[in-house]
Amino acid sequence: MGRTMKTTIRERVIKLLASMQGKPVPQSYIHRALNTSKSRISEVLNQLEKEGLITRTNIGRSNIVYVKPGLVETETRVESRILRLGIVYSSEYLFLGYFVKFLQRKYGIHVNVEVYRDGFDTTRAITNGQVDLVLSPLAGQLYLYPAYRTFKIINSGLKGGYSILYKPGRSEVYSSMLSTMDYIRHLLLKEKLIDAHKTIYYKNHFELEKLTGSGGYIVTWHPVYMNLAKKNYKIILTHRDIDIGFCCTLAISSIINRDLVDSIKEAFTSALESYEKSPEKMLNYYSSITGIDISILKNAVKEYTPVIQIDEKDIANLTTATSYNLPERSIYMEAIYE
Repeated sequence: MGRTMKTTIRERVIKLLASMQGKPVPQSYIHRALNTSKSRISEVLNQLEKEGLITRTNIGRSNIVYVKPGLVETETRVESRILRLGIVYSSEYLFLGYFVKFLQRKYGIHVNVEVYRDGFDTTRAITNGQVDLVLSPLAGQLYLYPAYRTFKIINSGLKGGYSILYKPGRSEVYSSMLSTMDYIRHLLLKEKLIDAHKTIYYKNHFELEKLTGSGGYIVTWHPVYMNLAKKNYKIILTHRDIDIGFCCTLAISSIINRDLVDSIKEAFTSALESYEKSPEKMLNYYSSITGIDISILKNAVKEYTPVIQIDEKDIANLTTATSYNLPERSIYMEAIYE
């Protein structure tokens, strides 16, 4: 009985991995996809590694499985009709209703959306197989890509939606780490637009509001800066003063085959174009997903602008400014899906 069960699991693992030959795959994705315990999956992978069919690398708390070409003679295709999408709590993804609708109606794909409080945690969710897609800061995606290489980035999104606030009392600047906010913080200090002597990082807006009672500079996004403006913080600069050509982008897991990636990219582009024409049409859907009041989202519409293709110069400036020098910077362009 035990041998039959192990043989069955091995066959299921090989069938799943056969669709990912030549790709890195988060090990945690495998046990989730097959609804099997981590220990049983680990047993099978140990054996496949001994047989030279896969290799594994440990990165932080994640195990990455590299599926060698030739695992099986004929590649299988696994096309899930359900995709898991992680997003950051913000007012930014106002096109989300269009995106979900297009994937459902045109491709028969249902999307389950999970809202994360921290942008970097959102991106990490795709590196360890918790989600299939993420909408998260481009800066964090580029930072994680060389180590994991388990996703590709769609070179589109929205820009804008951030402000810099100040309240007298302290000289710190508060920012989220490895994000568009962090990039703006860097530019503010470089251009001497603020007089801050220390950076304090916050993970989410709940933590931020606890940290900033004594004053200082804050770089944050909509609708968080609206709440802070009600607490004696003054907006001193906005995205209109510091124009950055990107914010969050869509990352797609390497477990998804190229044809499906093309379909997702097409739906994403169509969603941005539809949002640009009718920005308020899908706000009720977005409000139901995030819990952000519809009146706040209507205010957010004027804060964001769709970007159908982010300029490579903007990406180069980001990688240069944030000291992405190891490995060589050109490797970050590999993350961009073409």
